[in-house]
Amino acid sequence: MSSSQTGGKPKHGNDAFFPVEMPRDEAGFPADDAQTPYVRHGLAGLRAAREVMPAAALLEALGPAGLRRLRAPGSLAVVVEVPTADWCQHVGSALRDIAPFVHVEVRDGSSKTQHKPSEGNDKVARLLSEGARVAGVSHVPERYLPETLVAAADLVVRIGPPSNRVVAETIRAATGKRVRRMPPAVSGSLNLDELTSQIRIGSTPRECIARIRSIAEARSGFDPQLGEVPDLETLHGYGGPAMGWARDLVRDLDAWREGRLDWSAVQRTALLYGPPGTGKTSFVRSVAKSARIPLVATSVSGWFTGSNGYLDGVLKAFEGKLALAAAQAPALLFLDEVDAIPSRDGLSARGRDWWTPVITGVLAALDSTTSGDASRLIVVGATNHLSALDPAMIRPGRLFPTIEIARPSPEDLAGILRQHLGADLPGEDLMPVAMIGAGATGAEAVGWIKAARSAARAEGRRMVVADLARAVSPDDDRTAEELAVCARHEAAHAVAARIRDIGALRSVSLAMGAGTAGSVRALLHGRALMTRAQIEDLVIVALAGRAMDALGGTANTGAGGGPGSDLAKATQLVASIHATFGLGDELAIRGGPDAAVAAMRDDPALRRVVERDLQALYARAVAFVRDHRPAIEAVAQRLVATRVLSGEEVERLIRSHAGTPARSNRNGRTRDAR
Repeated sequence: MSSSQTGGKPKHGNDAFFPVEMPRDEAGFPADDAQTPYVRHGLAGLRAAREVMPAAALLEALGPAGLRRLRAPGSLAVVVEVPTADWCQHVGSALRDIAPFVHVEVRDGSSKTQHKPSEGNDKVARLLSEGARVAGVSHVPERYLPETLVAAADLVVRIGPPSNRVVAETIRAATGKRVRRMPPAVSGSLNLDELTSQIRIGSTPRECIARIRSIAEARSGFDPQLGEVPDLETLHGYGGPAMGWARDLVRDLDAWREGRLDWSAVQRTALLYGPPGTGKTSFVRSVAKSARIPLVATSVSGWFTGSNGYLDGVLKAFEGKLALAAAQAPALLFLDEVDAIPSRDGLSARGRDWWTPVITGVLAALDSTTSGDASRLIVVGATNHLSALDPAMIRPGRLFPTIEIARPSPEDLAGILRQHLGADLPGEDLMPVAMIGAGATGAEAVGWIKAARSAARAEGRRMVVADLARAVSPDDDRTAEELAVCARHEAAHAVAARIRDIGALRSVSLAMGAGTAGSVRALLHGRALMTRAQIEDLVIVALAGRAMDALGGTANTGAGGGPGSDLAKATQLVASIHATFGLGDELAIRGGPDAAVAAMRDDPALRRVVERDLQALYARAVAFVRDHRPAIEAVAQRLVATRVLSGEEVERLIRSHAGTPARSNRNGRTRDAR
């Protein structure tokens, strides 16, 4: 709606918001004992929220000093910025009620020909030069009001989302009763029509607030799929910079809603970049949900497919998305695939002729959207190829800062799996599966879950963790014999870790990873100090796999290899006993654990001592696996069937095949169960 309101005398009486003769407090609100007459509905003392709220918000934004200046005699140019377009007409009327103006220009952007900065400047200039009082009202003054009025404004009034005080005053005017209790920032991001329609004459304050909260929750679901999206607090797979930016945005929006922060202080742009499948779109959806704002998503390819493909059609498609987002403001506008807008640096002469107007138009639209306090839009771009972007696109003020969305860590990958599994595999330790799939994206993790569920459905049963492990590592060409050997090797590690009590056994896996044929995961005891016996227990656990290989007649290369192999770990631990920790025959140290291993290469005597101790500890490992072979075989058989076992499952198998696990003696060393 648009209008130009001209008149020099404010209205008083029953149709005015606050009659002049009413007692008021310092801010211009009715005093506590004041009664606002209302006759239209036949309910004395009650007034419709649609009439009350705009004026109440205007009075609060003005404050005592602003109200005095507004009512002072003499020429005055005033610009009033309102939250959304539907406020414009009502605040314009309230402005004329509160103080006399010769002309009030109300522009809500509904007229493409009249609501432009270039229109109406001659009239504004003439009236002001004659000493008249002129005001303009718009939700985006710099975009819609006459530029002369914006530049000449003596007083700029910014009305934010209605505060709790304004809402409470409106409810009191409509119901005749005080609001006893109100949740913080109750108005949320509702526009005027949505908000005032919930404050009804004849209702109680509690009913009004309940309706407001209900529509506010529904309003936050502009994207119908956001209800199933995790919020930031339960989201996994995103690093510190991304989560930091998102949490800051949510906090700033809450502060803005509560009137504690100007919109200009909100960090409202960003560009997300990273490999395909890392969850950039999912992250943006979670940001919108946590921020309680609508999400309007678009992509450069969509501008082409949704238009005639010509220059003007592409730009109109983009502007249409901007308009859609602006109509829902405050909202999040997500620009996906922004690298499809090429950098002007790499364009051919022919390509430059076509693309330059598009690039210039997009940049200009971004400038007008992200600058100015009234835009009320958060704009986030995403790309798989940061280097392909035009530098002007990612400078401060446009899509900035640039935030990397990298591949998730194994810990984050486990969190992503748990998040998307829902009620499936409750209580299962997913780290073994995540470690097998290290380096995968969140999208790949979701694919694993779909494949695992499909496999379980095909067999008419519930999904088990082995289904997930097979989905992560489906290309396992080991023979049945090789699988059995690997299973016994890993089972020996797991049983030794549990019985020798080196820490909390989390899981054992037979799935192949990078350079491994299986893995055991345990959380070691967080001891500040360790004895030699405790270090030797770690060595026995490391050597238990090879000992089981030898007992089975299949000694092989599985325990050897690089720095992460079983023998490498055992060697480093024993070398550290003598050359790092001073727990051997000498107190002199050679350096840290890595230096201790290096020292063996140059010191034959140290090498002989380390080899002697390794052989002795290996003999103890052989004795251990011989004594606990029934439990190890049971774990191995189960492992072949399921590929992954939890620490609890290993514990149950140990108890059923080897009796009660060994307990620690008084000096902290564990004894082999016999």
